[in-house]
Amino acid sequence: MAAPAHRRTDTLKESHWADRRHGRITALCEEEVARTPQIRSLSHYSNGILDFTVFRVPRAPLSSLVTELGDEDESEALPGSRLLLCAQDLGTVLRPLGTGELMRTVVANTRGGLWGGRARPGEFLAAVTDLPDGVPAMDAAMNRLVTRIRTEVHSLPDELPGGDPDAKAYRRITAEPAGPHVDFGTAAEPDIAYEERLRGLWRTHVNTTDLQYAGYYRDWALVCVGDVFDAHELGPRFIDVSVRTRRTAYRDLSRSLRGHLVRLTDALALVAPPEAGRAPVDRLVLDVQEGAVYVHWTSAGAFLLGVTLDQRQVDHAERGLQQLAHAVGGIIPPQR
Repeated sequence: MAAPAHRRTDTLKESHWADRRHGRITALCEEEVARTPQIRSLSHYSNGILDFTVFRVPRAPLSSLVTELGDEDESEALPGSRLLLCAQDLGTVLRPLGTGELMRTVVANTRGGLWGGRARPGEFLAAVTDLPDGVPAMDAAMNRLVTRIRTEVHSLPDELPGGDPDAKAYRRITAEPAGPHVDFGTAAEPDIAYEERLRGLWRTHVNTTDLQYAGYYRDWALVCVGDVFDAHELGPRFIDVSVRTRRTAYRDLSRSLRGHLVRLTDALALVAPPEAGRAPVDRLVLDVQEGAVYVHWTSAGAFLLGVTLDQRQVDHAERGLQQLAHAVGGIIPPQR
């Protein structure tokens, strides 16, 4: 296989960032931007303070929301800075769940996306893509980069951001004969056939291997939620946080997302303004040390929230949620 073509890049460093001490980190970031054309820019932060930004040359102008604020090169770090603040707040919300620290955040729509993640406590990286199909390549590149910084620079173990690429996409058949525990919320239609179709989808997609929880919301009200938290093979994951507490916490998270989404939308709009008539965000990933939380929008007013507790299965679980979201979107609710 031929070596990847390298593109021209430029780096804007803050005065406190010295290559004499930190040159290896800078070089790794420049290398990843050069080899990944989908990345528009990459910024590095220490304890919330910008250290440097690597950006693609040439590149299209940023949104006027950014360029009106000042120098375009200096403004490249603004979306990442806003994502950093959002990630700090979301990390605080997720910490009581007992699944570890938030280490990777992805927010995207049809026009581009943002990636944010920490190499270690206090060290945060953010990347931007302004290409409609650029998020997967940016995500893979940044997962690879943050792992290299951890292992090669800091001599820390790989935390598998994005999951284990070698994990098998198998689904263990749960020993629970009833299948997932399914409830319906205030937004559910009082129609037995409709509820049974949703229940059938949860039985098909929610399992003990990857996607272990999923909730469907319409206009921020719960329609359907189901999980396999009661399965005996998941028992060791609930030693510190009970099944009931975790179920309540994920419902609370869905309610709190509304406020966080406003700030995430503002950050994303700086580089990828939403299309008219579409939800401003199509996808949100909150990748913690033990699994991940995903939010996928099926329309401007409806979304699914999914969870895995297995870090190896982070990628497979999100694919499962995508399939469930597509299937749910194909069911027409009964008319009131």
